[in-house]
Amino acid sequence: MQEPLVRATGLDHANLYVRDVASSLPFYTDVLGLPLRAVMSRDRDGRPTFVSLAAGEDTIFLMQNRDYVPPPDSRARGLNHLCLLIPPTDPEQLMADLRARGVTIRGTREGTRGARDGAADTRKTFSVYVEDPDGHGIELEQQLPR
Repeated sequence: MQEPLVRATGLDHANLYVRDVASSLPFYTDVLGLPLRAVMSRDRDGRPTFVSLAAGEDTIFLMQNRDYVPPPDSRARGLNHLCLLIPPTDPEQLMADLRARGVTIRGTREGTRGARDGAADTRKTFSVYVEDPDGHGIELEQQLPR
């Protein structure tokens, strides 16, 4: 096996095409709670066309592409999903709240995840898979109480 050419040290950002940044922002800021870091560009009417959102220390960019059309089959899309860690909450209430805001829920998953601080124990997790207004998959993962 050859030595790698480079060694990635982390994820800097994810960049998503969306049809209309201004229309997508409420999903990311009001539903997912990602703070707006910066508006990097605007159209002639002053509407944002390229923005930076904070996901903890990581970044999600939304880049406007009016011609963007996700393939109808989600398995044919190049991006499977983004996973956002969220604080523990009642999974049933979370799903009810998402539905009340018109968010499409693709499914759920219960699983386990190793402790992030290097400890050997594992924690049970619950994930809700949703879609943003442009069909991008977003996993909302929370650790369940012990």
